[in-house]
Amino acid sequence: MRTTWAGCLLGALLLAGCGAGEDAPDASASSTPSASAAATSSGTPSTSATPDSEGVTVEVRLTADGPQPRGKRVEVKVGEPVTLTVTAEVADEVHVHSDPEVSIDVQPGDTVSRTFTLERPGQVAVESHETHATIVQLVVRP
Repeated sequence: MRTTWAGCLLGALLLAGCGAGEDAPDASASSTPSASAAATSSGTPSTSATPDSEGVTVEVRLTADGPQPRGKRVEVKVGEPVTLTVTAEVADEVHVHSDPEVSIDVQPGDTVSRTFTLERPGQVAVESHETHATIVQLVVRP
């Protein structure tokens, strides 16, 4: 009987984890994937979450109404360059919950690009520190 109860509990926990909304941060994202950060401040921003020969570029806009996009999932491959281009109307810090972590501090009027790679499969949350909102979830595939 004890095994059946434990199996039901495990199943319920797995289903609860799958039911999280896209705006909810993934707790496992904060410590699993690895990133090596290489800062850049050049390049023309492309469309939001655009894969290209240079990797994936995600455009982020920070306004008084909050960040855009909000909670979007973006698929990337292990080792593929990811560039976040942040345009700010308000002061904020964009935080990539990877290992090592990546932070982008911005002031009103700034446009800052940062390129990094993620070395382990998993989910990596990109959040606004001012609003505590999840901007994107990077879904890292092998």
